[in-house]
Amino acid sequence: MSRLLAISTEAGRPAPAPETAATDLGPDGTAALVLRPHDHSFAEPDLLTLRERVLTGKGLSELSAPFAGVAAENGALTAATDWLGMRQLYGIQGEGWAAIGTSARELGLLAGRGPDHEALGVYRLVGHFLDQDTAFDGVTTLRAGHGWTLADGRLTENEIQPGDFRAERAPSAEEAVRELAEVLRASMEHLLDEYPDAVLQLSGGLDTRLVLAAIPPARRVGLGTLTLSASDSGDAATAALLAERTRMRREVIDLAELERLDPPEVHRLVLEASRRHEQILNPLHLALLDWVEERTDDAPRISGLGGELARGMYYPMQRQHPGVTPKLVDRLAKWRIFSLDPVDAACLDPVFARESTAATMSRLHDIFGGITGDWLSATDAYYYRQRYHRAVGGVITSSCTEHTGLNPLLHPRFVAIAETLPPSVKRGSRFNARLLSALDPDLASLPMDTGVRPSALMAPRPLALVRTARDKGTKIVHKTRQRLSRRGDAGSVHSALARSLVAHWRSEPRLLEPVAASGLVDLGWMDRLLAGPDVPAPATTGFIALLEAALSPG
Repeated sequence: MSRLLAISTEAGRPAPAPETAATDLGPDGTAALVLRPHDHSFAEPDLLTLRERVLTGKGLSELSAPFAGVAAENGALTAATDWLGMRQLYGIQGEGWAAIGTSARELGLLAGRGPDHEALGVYRLVGHFLDQDTAFDGVTTLRAGHGWTLADGRLTENEIQPGDFRAERAPSAEEAVRELAEVLRASMEHLLDEYPDAVLQLSGGLDTRLVLAAIPPARRVGLGTLTLSASDSGDAATAALLAERTRMRREVIDLAELERLDPPEVHRLVLEASRRHEQILNPLHLALLDWVEERTDDAPRISGLGGELARGMYYPMQRQHPGVTPKLVDRLAKWRIFSLDPVDAACLDPVFARESTAATMSRLHDIFGGITGDWLSATDAYYYRQRYHRAVGGVITSSCTEHTGLNPLLHPRFVAIAETLPPSVKRGSRFNARLLSALDPDLASLPMDTGVRPSALMAPRPLALVRTARDKGTKIVHKTRQRLSRRGDAGSVHSALARSLVAHWRSEPRLLEPVAASGLVDLGWMDRLLAGPDVPAPATTGFIALLEAALSPG
């Protein structure tokens, strides 16, 4: 089951007419909204167990992310997601009626609502939505750790019972490494017992290598792997080295094939991806993911998404401070929170651009104002409460009905310990490097796609900087130039998709009429876009595509 639309009204009130029929639940009034839900031992619970957990909120923390389920009882519908809120569900409260579903766009159309300008203003800078925002006015996503009850025209939010996996104290680095090494090894043993045909999504980064290192060497032999190859990435070469060393099977998908698609096909792919995945991320990236899905089978997938929780995503170029200050928030927003490739303000209506920048900064100040503790820990809390749920969750949601997602780094003990470790332990990916070395020293000695050996990250920070500076120097300079120029890689797959998309708009300019009428874009800029010859950066092109998908009929 992949879609849900459920509506409830007060007695005597007519229900809004949906454009699509509501999804039928199972014969017992229960349905799971992911493919093959499982617990943290990767065993699949039966439907009666799922029904009880959704209705009561008890034991939901025992289900692995991503998960979402609905259950009907006594005229009410209860919906719940996994304890991390990775699976996105949407809801809206109207006058005398309410609805929930898997499509934010359908709910917005149902209510006759337009785009949420403030939310889109945040998205164009941050690259994802914050809190419970969506692209549509009045439509919200279900927050992590909560469920919804839909009855008598009301949508009521309920907090689900937390599990007992939270860390009572921050363990030492040594204790954390020992425990998590055991957790990951046991997880991978259980995973491969339950899903022997699972395929490892193998990249050149640190987190996917952590997952690989947790697999017993004998069980790596013959394990299927999937790698995406792009001209501006070292993933394929690094993955090939790892596969050869461990005797795993390789499947490589060359993303260069996307560059050869005709502009009308690219437009179709991007528009469908944006609508299918509810405008949650850049449609160019979502289109890439959908294109990859079309070329793979439905074998369960093992991934390491979310490992940044233990790596201090926002630490680079940040010094430690005793607490949060407005100046620190401003600096972090402009350097790290705002997307590396943000939507060009020149494409926007000047008033919207100015007001959205101010509103986004205000939102970030409010969010950080509610976080206590030292500065670097506050950035971790921001990652956990915002990006983890919305951006990582968006990627997971985009595929959770296409194949079974298996992710040992979403194990509750990994998350709990990663939250409690002090910044001095996590900084520079030192903790994940130590954990990798404990799992498999040989894998820790092989270079990543950056050229850096994970084992070099384990040294005290000054020495680690010296050891890795030569390897990382070129990459850091490149990324800094991207940051200063506010553009992505000119040769990237996303740039190729942007060129094709713009070419199609120029051949059929009527497609952008709803975008022009939205009041969000600068009409002079759009005239120049359609006249050519320049092509905007991928984030800007993706934002226009998002608006087209959200505002156009169909």
